[in-house]
Amino acid sequence: MGVASNIELLIFDGTTPLAQPPAQANMVALAGALSAIPVTEALLAALSGNGRACAPIRAGWMLRDCVCRLAQRLSRDRWTPYVAAETFGGLGIQEAMGWRNCEVAYGPSGSCDVTADLADGYRVVQGAGSAINVGLRFMGIVAADSFDEFAAAGLNTHRFTDDWLTHF
Repeated sequence: MGVASNIELLIFDGTTPLAQPPAQANMVALAGALSAIPVTEALLAALSGNGRACAPIRAGWMLRDCVCRLAQRLSRDRWTPYVAAETFGGLGIQEAMGWRNCEVAYGPSGSCDVTADLADGYRVVQGAGSAINVGLRFMGIVAADSFDEFAAAGLNTHRFTDDWLTHF
């Protein structure tokens, strides 16, 4: 059996162009005025070229230091959150970290639905308190009606990171 969903994205407000994103960074539209860069294998390879490190920020985490450096650089004059989610059978893990004006503004935060998935820095929490929902609230995304911030940002559009590449 495989993973039911696995996404990794860097999210931006879409009001101003990004300054010098890597050539492998494919911009995709999200809900409202939001855009995202899917964190693909091609992007990771480009970010780790020339001997640069691209290791997880903590043991067991999806977020890598090379993605942090890119997000920090691209966050000048904007919010730039990183989000990652992996689910199987409705249960899963989430990670989020946010930058604004080249400084860390949120996280890193990890959450999981069950104690069996705990990693260093994760906490067991569901729904509105998940790492991604809280991170998106920091960015100003507001859940409406029966949607949470994850859905309000349009993150439920695709289940896998590579599926977002058909979205631009």
